Amino acid sequence: MTGQRARHELICCYDCGRGVSFSALACPHCGSREPAGPYVEGSKEPRLHRIEEKNDQTLIGMTVLCSGIGFFYGAVMIGAFGALGYGLLGAIIGAPVGFIINVSRRFLG
Repeated sequence: MTGQRARHELICCYDCGRGVSFSALACPHCGSREPAGPYVEGSKEPRLHRIEEKNDQTLIGMTVLCSGIGFFYGAVMIGAFGALGYGLLGAIIGAPVGFIINVSRRFLG
């Protein structure tokens, strides 16, 4: 049983073709850093990466927008210190708003 199990855990090295453990970080025969071969991206992965990038842009955009509005409001109504305070408040509000937009986009369509 152990010999049969050991054979199942061996894969052919992508570079030299000799047997190497599936969990090996490098091939002991040729020294290849990727004995299982290069990573092949699945068909859904590019779409998921685009969605994640759009989510990041939305989160950053909402944070910057809300902090900008808060900064402007504070500058007009109070002055320099008010601008900093309301800008910080806008950033604190903008991050959760961006998160809520991202989550609702995922559930609603």
